[in-house]
Amino acid sequence: MTFESEKLARAWIDGWNAGKPETLPLAENFTHTSPLGVLSGRKKYLDKIIPMAAKNVTTLKIIRMLSREGETAMIFEMGTPNGPVQVSEWIKTHKGEITEITSFYDTYHLPHRETY
Repeated sequence: MTFESEKLARAWIDGWNAGKPETLPLAENFTHTSPLGVLSGRKKYLDKIIPMAAKNVTTLKIIRMLSREGETAMIFEMGTPNGPVQVSEWIKTHKGEITEITSFYDTYHLPHRETY
């Protein structure tokens, strides 16, 4: 059985890999929490992350997912100019949109480690 949350988590990765972050299925009140800080609001998130990702991220490759209705835990490899970084995310969804992502990763290998 594939939950909607897993489909949305895959769409998240696919959107970034396709270079189309503006198509990500994010709710207007989307919140992203990471080692760099917290961003609230879809527009604010995309305005900050698109240029930052352009400097730091080359590819994303899903390693493993564990899902239930409304939530997916995902481990993926983030390719960076300085080599791969392992990332874990807890993704929450509601009515076909991603409402919240909490990311866990080491920022040491990121070429540009600015905070939000």
